[in-house]
Amino acid sequence: MIDPIKNRLLNALAEKMKKGDKIAAEEIFNKLSPQIFRFFLSRLGNREIAEDLTQDIFFKIIKKIGTFDKKSGNFNTWFWQIARNSLIDYYREKKSVPLSDFLEERKDIPDETNNLKAKVEAEEILSAVKSFTPEDQEIFTLRYVSDLSYKDIGRVVGKTEGSLRVIIHRLNNKLRKIING
Repeated sequence: MIDPIKNRLLNALAEKMKKGDKIAAEEIFNKLSPQIFRFFLSRLGNREIAEDLTQDIFFKIIKKIGTFDKKSGNFNTWFWQIARNSLIDYYREKKSVPLSDFLEERKDIPDETNNLKAKVEAEEILSAVKSFTPEDQEIFTLRYVSDLSYKDIGRVVGKTEGSLRVIIHRLNNKLRKIING
């Protein structure tokens, strides 16, 4: 979860980036690219497309940085709104993959562990998440894959923190029921 100190740091880096500071842009990339890559990978199931979209997001950020206004909100939220809209645009352009097919192909999940039990559990969770609505999949992914705060998720999807806590609680219960039978 991005804490207030990191939010202030990202806002400060964004302000420097607006003034043409390339080092600030690089720092933003280094801080946010792992999260955005995991978000796209979990939603698309394809490493190459996730890498391409991650790179595209940062080109969009560079292009649109002049429109960022820290008085209107924090950079992290602004960034995730652009990322979310880019994913929606990708699905619109692709059209052969409906928005409801999130997490369909899992062949490109990074192999970070040799623990077979952990892999099986991860596959069970991913399979269960496929049964969620597209909106619930997005919220689940933003919370657990991208590790965003309820406040930031709320800004991205237009929901209150309280309603998101209820949604996440409901999704966790649904996930437990599916996995535990």
